[in-house]
Amino acid sequence: MLDSVLVIGSGYLHFREYALRGLAEHYRVVLVGQSPLNWQLTYAAQYREADLQDEAAVLAAAEELAAAELAAGHRVIGIVTWEEMLIARAAAVGARLGVPAMPIEAARACRDKAEQRRLFRAAGVPSARHHLAGSVAEAVEAAAAIGYPVVVKPRGRAASVAVQIVRSEAELRAAFDFARASENAAIEDGLVLIEEFLVGPEISVDSWVLDGRVEPYAIALKRTGYAPFFEEVAHVVGTVLDPATEAAVREVVVSSNRALGIDRTVTHTELMLTPDGPKVVEVNGRLGGELIPRLAEIAIPGLSVGRLLGDVATGREPDPIPRPERLVGIRFLYPDEDLVFEDIEVPAALADEPWVHSVRRVSDPGTELRLPPRQFLGRAGYVIATGSGIDEIDARLLKLADATAVIGAPLPL
Repeated sequence: MLDSVLVIGSGYLHFREYALRGLAEHYRVVLVGQSPLNWQLTYAAQYREADLQDEAAVLAAAEELAAAELAAGHRVIGIVTWEEMLIARAAAVGARLGVPAMPIEAARACRDKAEQRRLFRAAGVPSARHHLAGSVAEAVEAAAAIGYPVVVKPRGRAASVAVQIVRSEAELRAAFDFARASENAAIEDGLVLIEEFLVGPEISVDSWVLDGRVEPYAIALKRTGYAPFFEEVAHVVGTVLDPATEAAVREVVVSSNRALGIDRTVTHTELMLTPDGPKVVEVNGRLGGELIPRLAEIAIPGLSVGRLLGDVATGREPDPIPRPERLVGIRFLYPDEDLVFEDIEVPAALADEPWVHSVRRVSDPGTELRLPPRQFLGRAGYVIATGSGIDEIDARLLKLADATAVIGAPLPL
C-alpha cells in the first residue's frame, strides 16, 4: 500500500508552485482545492474541488478523497496546508480522518494573535506588551497604558495586512476603525490588538516541527514600506545574523512554537531584534510566504521545502539541513501609482547580470493594482538577486527594482 499526503488548498501559482512540485516529487499528492483547478493538476494524483471557505464542504471532499485512495490501494497519512486561512480547517480534516496532524487548539492559536500573546506570557516567551480593545475608548486607554507609539493590528490577518504604527490618539482612532474593518471573518468579536511598538530589525524564521522538536532552517531579514503600514516589500535569506544573535533567536523560536503546542508542520515565526533581545511578533502555523522558503532553496543547495513539508506531515524526521551557502534576496515590484497593469520591463543589459536570479511578473494584464492602504500586496512582480553581503544584496535589489518599469494605464483618483 502506497501512502499519500492530502493537501488542503494550493495558493497562487507564482508563490506556491515550488512547494507543491517539491511535495509531489517525493510523495503521492491528493488535493482539495478551490474551483477551478488548473496548474495544480500536474502534481495531484487525485483531487476534489470544493468551496474552501465552507468547512463542511472541505471535510466532505477530504473524506471522499481518503475513501478513493483506499479503494485504489493507497492511504492518506499526512495533512498539509500552506494557506493561512485554512490552518484550522486542515487540522479539523486530520481529526475527522484520524490522521495525525496539527492539533486543533494549536491551529486556532496560530490564527489568533491575541491568544498567542496569552500563551507566550504564560510560558515566559518574550513578546510585545498588548491589550485587546473592543472600542475606540478602550483602544485609547490601552495605548495610554502601553505608551506611544503603538501598533494596531487585526487579530487574524496575515502578511502584515492592515497593521499600522500610530503615534497619537488621533491616528489611533482612525487606525482602530481600519483594523476592525479589515479583520478576518473568522474573528467575530470585533476586538483589535493594541501592542507595544518593538524597536529593532525585523526577521522571520522558518522551522520544521515534529513531536516536540523545533528545528529552524531559514532566517530572513524583512524590509517593510508604505508607512505607517508594514507592507512587506523585500527579504534577504541566508546567514544574516551573527552566531550569538542566531543562537538567541533559535531559543526564542523554539520556546514560542512549543508554547502554542504546534506539531507536524512547518512554521513561520516573526521576531524583532530589540535592544533587550529577540521578541516574538507572531508564529504562523504554515510555510513562510513571500517566497521566503523558495529563497532558502536557492541559498541551500539540495533543500526541497516540499519534501520537508511531506516529511513532518507524515511523521518522518527530515534529513539534516546544511547551512546556507550564499545570500539571496527578493524585492517586490509595485507601480508608482494606481493603475490597470499591463506588463513589466527590465533592461536587457541588467537582466543579464550574473547576480540576477530571476525577474517575474505575478499579476495578469488587466489587473487593477493600487497602493496601500487602498490595496495590500498589490504586486506587479518581483526580482531575485544573489550576493555575498547583506548591503550588497539590498543595493542590487533596489537597483534592479528601480530599473524595472511597471507599465499600465493610470486609474482615476
